[in-house]
Amino acid sequence: MLDEAISSRVVEVLQPAEMKIAVHAFEELERRRSAMDRQWQLKIERADYEAQLAQRRYEEVDPSNRLVASTLESRWNDALVNVEEVRSQFDVHQKKEGLSEIAQRKSEILSLGKDLPRLWRSKRIQAKDRKRILRLLVKDITIKKEEGEKKVHLQIRWQGGATEEIVVEIPRNAAERWRHSPELVERVREMAKTLRDEEIATTLNQEGLKSNKGNAYTASGIAWIRYKHSISAPDLKRRDELTVKKVADKFNVSTNVVYYWIERKMIKARKLNSGSPWWITLDERTEQELRRRSETSPRITKKRASQRHIAGGAV
Repeated sequence: MLDEAISSRVVEVLQPAEMKIAVHAFEELERRRSAMDRQWQLKIERADYEAQLAQRRYEEVDPSNRLVASTLESRWNDALVNVEEVRSQFDVHQKKEGLSEIAQRKSEILSLGKDLPRLWRSKRIQAKDRKRILRLLVKDITIKKEEGEKKVHLQIRWQGGATEEIVVEIPRNAAERWRHSPELVERVREMAKTLRDEEIATTLNQEGLKSNKGNAYTASGIAWIRYKHSISAPDLKRRDELTVKKVADKFNVSTNVVYYWIERKMIKARKLNSGSPWWITLDERTEQELRRRSETSPRITKKRASQRHIAGGAV
């Protein structure tokens, strides 16, 4: 993930327009190197001059004046040592800054830039070669990740001093990818107060929305969302409607008897879909008729006692 982001940025940088920027950066670096070299040369020249001056003073002194001659000789030796130290410091500086390789790097980058995209993605190029290309361009990379963020900040410092930041999104795991968004869950929660699962699915589909897997919404999918997030189904039962159990209790019969009445259309009942419960409406005439049957029919009494399903025959 991070390697791909850096690689893509490197290929972008080595495009014609960006190459000019890279060349200017190296030219600026070369100018700085020249200025720094000049300062070191002046320092070396001064040390050489002081050593030559100490040498002339020593050679001009009267040999008979041994004390003065010894002092001047010591100063001459110190000056020579100083020359060597300055030259050594200059060598260390060049190695540390890598200034002696700037021109070579500039030439290599310009050469690589002409065909880098094809070269970079070639199956024949080895990882060590890609690292070599990166070293020619990138000085260092700092990786930062804020707590709670699903992204990484890459601070890239290019050769030549320029810096930039790349933000890379961290891929979500499978559970997060298939998790419904909080906005959708709240939307379903609100619609479920008045709409059935089929109606919710239809509404979302009409709005052109897709599930987290890119599919159209279905009633079963909405039902799963409600189950997963403890969203209750809408209570669409009217106030005057009774459940099967309440009707059974009302007439002191088993629920099987009530289902038998519904099947024979002896009572008025409705359900929202095949998986929904029956809701029953009783008027005064029907209630009187059912009470008479439940109290006088020997078959109802027998089945109520056994609690077994009634099969066949009118009750």
